[in-house]
Amino acid sequence: MVQTTQLRAAKKFGPGYFIKEQMEIRHWIQEDLADVMGVSEKHLNKILKNNQPITLEIARLLSEVFDTSAQYWINIDTGYRLWLEQERSEKEIAADLKGTIYERMPVNDMIKKGWLNPFENLDDLKNQVLEFWGWKKLDFSVLDKQLPCLTKKSEAFNQFNASYALTWYQKACNVAAEIKVSNYNPAKLIALYEDLHSYTIKTDGINLFIRELNKAGVIFFVLPHLLKTYLDGAVFYSGQNPVIVYTGRYHRIDNFWFTVAHEIAHILKHLNENTPFILDDLKNGVIDKLEKEANELASKHLNHNEISSYLEPYLSYLTTLKVEECAEKYKIHPAIIVGKLAHDGKISYGNQPLYNKNVLEIISDSHKH
Repeated sequence: MVQTTQLRAAKKFGPGYFIKEQMEIRHWIQEDLADVMGVSEKHLNKILKNNQPITLEIARLLSEVFDTSAQYWINIDTGYRLWLEQERSEKEIAADLKGTIYERMPVNDMIKKGWLNPFENLDDLKNQVLEFWGWKKLDFSVLDKQLPCLTKKSEAFNQFNASYALTWYQKACNVAAEIKVSNYNPAKLIALYEDLHSYTIKTDGINLFIRELNKAGVIFFVLPHLLKTYLDGAVFYSGQNPVIVYTGRYHRIDNFWFTVAHEIAHILKHLNENTPFILDDLKNGVIDKLEKEANELASKHLNHNEISSYLEPYLSYLTTLKVEECAEKYKIHPAIIVGKLAHDGKISYGNQPLYNKNVLEIISDSHKH
């Protein structure tokens, strides 16, 4: 008989591999070995595919056929089963880790936006996530302290959507850290805020206003919202500079100006140690004290009360000519007038396209991220 003392079991190979090796030496097929061992081909096939553990009886038969000890085959099978179990555990751990990352971050959406690179393996994804958050170890529990403040902001923010919103906020922080503007000057911002309405009718007024924000020490940029975040804008501090982020979710002229006016109100009135950032869903967000005050200030600086009073007598037969007359009188863009009246239910939302343009096509590319 052929000696098999040279055979060594490798962890990743089961007994089937070594049985096939011995069959090849003898030029046997499955039918031959099944006949010699006195087992069915079906049973032998399971053993060869490592789907059937080696029993003491099978180990004894193999030892007689191949002139080895029964313990030899038991050892090979045991080593293989232990390795297989370890492989399963590692895969389960990897699946859990990947599941946690996807649960907390909209990975596919971030890849589409270029915020993450397509990853080659789990380690690559993990390293990108660590770099994104600025962490040394992967621990999403640090975000849980921030989740309650978001889940109260809107019914749209359940635990996981709020985690996506915090992911968006982290990206906004990363972008803001790379932008340099003048030192923050609250007096300049207040003066600019008072004159905000006039910029709405200036040629290239949106980019002019953004430029003046930068001169007042306010960072501004456009960052599209992430899947399930429903955000319109946000404010926070990057170093000593306040930051306004606009998502362009609705990208109308009236939406842009109201969002910016709303966020400036937050900067001047609400950002502090207890409220380090505010993420706004202006359509469906909960209207708490801070949001109500920001809305009122935004309305004031966009001349909403004056608009309503002026046009109230004409609402039953309102014409574009009257809207333009109001716009001229109060130095305000007509799209803002139409947007205000639609929001208040005075006219149909179907009128909103009047005078409106896509602000994302107007805002300079240098402000888009």
